[in-house]
Amino acid sequence: MRFNPTLRAVLILTALLGGCARMPEAGPKGDVVRETAQVKDAPYLLVPLDPAALDALEGASGGEAGALRADAPAAGPAAGDALRVGDLVTVTVWEAVNGGLFSAPQANGPRMAPFPAQRVAEDGAILVPYAGRIRAAGRTPRQVERAIEAALAGKAIEPQALVTRQESPVSAVTVLGDAANGGGRVALAGVGERVLDVIAAAGGLRAAPHRTLVRLTRGRISAEAHLSEVLRDPAQNVPVRPGDVVNLVEAPRSLTVFGAAARPSKIEFPAERLTLDEALALAGGLSDDRADPSAVFVMRRESAETARALTGGRVARDVPVVYNLDLSRPESFFLARRFEMRDKDIIYAANAPIANFEKVMRVIALALQPVSTGVGLARLAQ
Repeated sequence: MRFNPTLRAVLILTALLGGCARMPEAGPKGDVVRETAQVKDAPYLLVPLDPAALDALEGASGGEAGALRADAPAAGPAAGDALRVGDLVTVTVWEAVNGGLFSAPQANGPRMAPFPAQRVAEDGAILVPYAGRIRAAGRTPRQVERAIEAALAGKAIEPQALVTRQESPVSAVTVLGDAANGGGRVALAGVGERVLDVIAAAGGLRAAPHRTLVRLTRGRISAEAHLSEVLRDPAQNVPVRPGDVVNLVEAPRSLTVFGAAARPSKIEFPAERLTLDEALALAGGLSDDRADPSAVFVMRRESAETARALTGGRVARDVPVVYNLDLSRPESFFLARRFEMRDKDIIYAANAPIANFEKVMRVIALALQPVSTGVGLARLAQ
């Protein structure tokens, strides 16, 4: 049995049109992304990228995921200033009037006694005459002063003590990685030094801030952020503590572009700041024959603070967020210029609804080409 060429073409066309909905795609259609956000227990929060959303983002200080935070547990009531075994300290005691334990008998004589510098011993104590051994390790200098005064009460005349840390070979932070001078141990003076202070003391950076990842390790807790984020968000310039490790790693920030972009790719940030319009331009813009300009999405995980700002307090937890930019509206290009990209963001441009039909038509044209060629040859042979 031989098929008529016309019948064969009709059968091919019917089969291809029946499979139109199952044509290969780069990802979900824009309507699917929007509808999924409306279901119960939706896996993400859909936020139209409009002036209100941008105002909320600019007002929130959520920062990037994995940002440095100051909520690591402290080793005591004042871990940053506490004395440690090996610290070198001096103690001076004053009395209210002359003639006491630590003052001269003459009216014009000194009413204070400075004691030689001593290190906090292995048992965590220092020795103060007439007060005995006073626990110092784990206490701040002010707490040790109060303990000395309490121990001397009834022995000295209204004693007042001053405890000063001279040096602390054990109160240091270790800086590793891409510090300009190779890193090393940075001694802490107990004046509330922060991450940027110890980086500066270690000689600064080799790479640009937006290419440098700061990883702070404290015991078993670790947090990290790009240095450009730490510079922009003072809350991430957290206080350091003795024993902390600051590792500087050259790790350029990047984002990925999928879907109907002209050049889907991984893009490294060329500068400290990269906006959505610049990221799309680096990807070659949207594909003219495939993209749905109303369905450009940016996907990232936002902090609880940012989620509260975006939803007016309705959502108060870390949550995946999908921002929808509608580039079919001219004003959206100005919104894209305000929207700042972050490390590991995903940009997805959905296909237009008609894109599958155009694919089918191209396949049909290729499938019918042998048929039309055969018909032409048959006519020539007649």
